[in-house]
Amino acid sequence: MRLIRWLAVTCIVVLLIYGASPYFSFWRFTVALRSGDSAAISSYVDFPAVRASLKKQLVVRFTRARSGRKRWSNLGPTLIDAIIDAYATPDGIAALLSNPGALKNLQTPQQFRFSSGKAQDWPKVKYAFFTGPRSFVVDREGIKLRFRFTGSGWQLNDIDLGLGEAKR
Repeated sequence: MRLIRWLAVTCIVVLLIYGASPYFSFWRFTVALRSGDSAAISSYVDFPAVRASLKKQLVVRFTRARSGRKRWSNLGPTLIDAIIDAYATPDGIAALLSNPGALKNLQTPQQFRFSSGKAQDWPKVKYAFFTGPRSFVVDREGIKLRFRFTGSGWQLNDIDLGLGEAKR
């Protein structure tokens, strides 16, 4: 009987730790952003996944507006890749989250200007919750930051700017 209680308590403690872990990881991520610690930011971001996410959204955004133009089909992907290369870095992620309108309000890739913006105002987080056993979402000013649990902890793997069609 004692063994069963001990196992039950252990399971409850493990579940509580797991339930609190994405909130703690998000807090550590915001601390890294505020301090400008590129190495710490890098440890909380899956850059290939973020790059793919941003590219997909920007391609949908600009091809919808520019379909049928031959010049766009030649230059568009190159311009989008340049924007993605700028934002898929620790400093770029910090700049995007400090100025969420930078990519949301971009009408054409030619309007792109990379600026570091101001300090983070994290009280603007609307909600943060689990969307699955290994996924967690944080909504900040309409930008959804999706974190995924990996073997090494929670990592940002998707920044949904609301530019493309609904995902997942």
